Amino acid sequence: MKISVMRIALPLLCLICFLAVPASAAFIEVTAPDSINAGKPLEATGTTIGVKPGYVVDIVLYDTTYGKSEIDRQAVVIQGDGTFNLTFETDDLRSGTYSVEVQSRGDDIFGGSSKKIKIFKVVNRNDELSITSPKTQDYDGTLTVAGTLAKSGDDGLRLTVTNADNATIYGPKWIQTDAGAFSVPVPVTSGGTYMAEIADRSGYTWTTQFTVKGGVAEVTPTVSQTPGPTYSASAPASRGNPAYFAIETLGGQVTISTSTGTDWVLEYIDEKGERSIVNNQGTTAPESVTLPATGGIVYVKVTPQLYTETGTVTVAAANIKKISVDAAVAGKFGDPVPTTAQSPMPFGLVLLALGAVFLLFRKI
Repeated sequence: MKISVMRIALPLLCLICFLAVPASAAFIEVTAPDSINAGKPLEATGTTIGVKPGYVVDIVLYDTTYGKSEIDRQAVVIQGDGTFNLTFETDDLRSGTYSVEVQSRGDDIFGGSSKKIKIFKVVNRNDELSITSPKTQDYDGTLTVAGTLAKSGDDGLRLTVTNADNATIYGPKWIQTDAGAFSVPVPVTSGGTYMAEIADRSGYTWTTQFTVKGGVAEVTPTVSQTPGPTYSASAPASRGNPAYFAIETLGGQVTISTSTGTDWVLEYIDEKGERSIVNNQGTTAPESVTLPATGGIVYVKVTPQLYTETGTVTVAAANIKKISVDAAVAGKFGDPVPTTAQSPMPFGLVLLALGAVFLLFRKI
């Protein structure tokens, strides 16, 4: 009897142990520079293991200098090689400690070995530069870049000037400073917008924009395109049941936009198969994107930003052939394709079938 019990208990115990072992958790790591100067774009990158392409996470920028407060967040899409990248602007960040952090949408699939937080420092010395030459100058063949760089003394500074096409027209060149003061006439051949980059010996950089009025500015001719028709389609949407659309394009620039009234998140897969997210507006402005097309199909997915919201979204697209609500598009985004339940047999047919069976048994 004991042997029989053991024969039953031992396999059962092995089964329980197998089921108790958790599945391998996914891995994610976000990286960023250890330090960055205010005004320079913060480029954050990430790598993942065990995550399907198209999976979406939020990357949040926090100020952790005194407590912790959210500054900005962006949704990123995991690419086919398991990586992602994004950029945060730092123009208005003061000196201090900051972090970028990974936040999952819904269940957290990432294991404890993941590195979801990157702490870095921001150095803001923007108030040390004072520009004394006018930001707007009349064209006379030169752009005067003058000012004072505090704490630089007579160490000099490095000046680089670029035009509106980002082409360098002056420098990089070290120039003399006198107790921090400097003044340089930069030769220019036309009016337009110019950007002056000033760097000290530590490598910290400041940028200032100048406008030169008058002169002969080169203008690149543009080819106008007659826009095609605009069509729209509507569908109910929630976080659990997104709205899906298929857009047949005509070629050229296509503009896709959502309705307002709800903070929508617009995702799309272009004709090259690249997936992107647009989530820049709130409830009062539509999410919108303009992209090139060659006459193929663009797939669209729309969900509300908040899990608690639900509503009907209208997606409009300009310069297209057709837009349609298509639940099968869910498969393009790696989502389960909604299925339509079979309609029950009409009650009248049920009664008719029962009556036929009753008559059959009476004859028997």
